[in-house]
Amino acid sequence: MAQNLMIDIETLATGPNATIMTIAAQVFDPCSTGWPEKHFYARVSPESQPNREIDDNTIAWWATQVPEARKEIFEEVGRRDLHDCLEELGKLIWQSDRIWANGICFDMNILEHAFKEHGINLPWKFWSVRDARTVYALWPDLPQPKSASHHALDDCKRQITMLQDCLKHLGITNLK
Repeated sequence: MAQNLMIDIETLATGPNATIMTIAAQVFDPCSTGWPEKHFYARVSPESQPNREIDDNTIAWWATQVPEARKEIFEEVGRRDLHDCLEELGKLIWQSDRIWANGICFDMNILEHAFKEHGINLPWKFWSVRDARTVYALWPDLPQPKSASHHALDDCKRQITMLQDCLKHLGITNLK
């Protein structure tokens, strides 16, 4: 069976060179429900990203988020080097046939820029990237689970649930 992976990141800017604060990837089966324990989650050190962008507007936006989200983004404890995070994430991506994200122009562009900046070969082929939002749009009345928490792993799971619900509603039992 093909391995699918949902990716979500949280950043301090919105361009391709945004500073990455958290990275999550959750393995799942789009034509089932739930997800296995296999996942990746890392809180990234901004100090390991001296050439990446921090945007004042994004910082101001984070200031409007719930305290739990702000703590996860800004608390310094448990941060890891971006290069190490990318290498570990890459191992999980290489095992996956499809890489999903909420849109292909944010998370994947930022990660692609980071992999290239760190001299790490991209662990995905361009044809393996999938856009979950496009699938959601196929069911205009898709029930929305609780709003995004901006905890990258929780957001991955929320996105997976929406994708699985949508595919089930559309009667899709297998993906090519």
